[in-house]
Amino acid sequence: MSEVEINVGGRKYAIACNPGEETDVLAASEELNKEAKNMINAIGKVPDVKLLLMAGLMVSGRLKTIEKELLTKNKEILEINTASLNLKNQIQELTNSNHEIQKKEKLDLTKPYIDETSVTKILVSIHEKLKTLIEKDGVDLEEKENINNSGEINKEETDQQELF
Repeated sequence: MSEVEINVGGRKYAIACNPGEETDVLAASEELNKEAKNMINAIGKVPDVKLLLMAGLMVSGRLKTIEKELLTKNKEILEINTASLNLKNQIQELTNSNHEIQKKEKLDLTKPYIDETSVTKILVSIHEKLKTLIEKDGVDLEEKENINNSGEINKEETDQQELF
């Protein structure tokens, strides 16, 4: 066992502790001494036992407050970790979904894609070509009709019978 001399409330005490704990005992005694000095300043001279009891209760009260805060912080950390895990899962799902969409888009790119505007342009072009052909053929048809009609008139005028 090791022995450490501490000072609390203006009095010196020899305290036994395990080897290697000396620094921790000294740090704890400094906290107890601060509380003891605050008590003496607040209420004056107090018997040693009462002074140590009250200082110990003050330190213990601060310790309990810190423990509650620690518990609250641990719960918050757990909630944040859970939310983080959920977000990571959602990100993974979105990433997988995005990969699936990209695969589908790559497959779709191999198929010809014609939008409504392109279809409209193609149909207008076809319509114009058909119109041109009909107009051209219409003229030809009229000419053939005129020729046929004039031929019929000639046949009627000549009163000749056809041999074939």
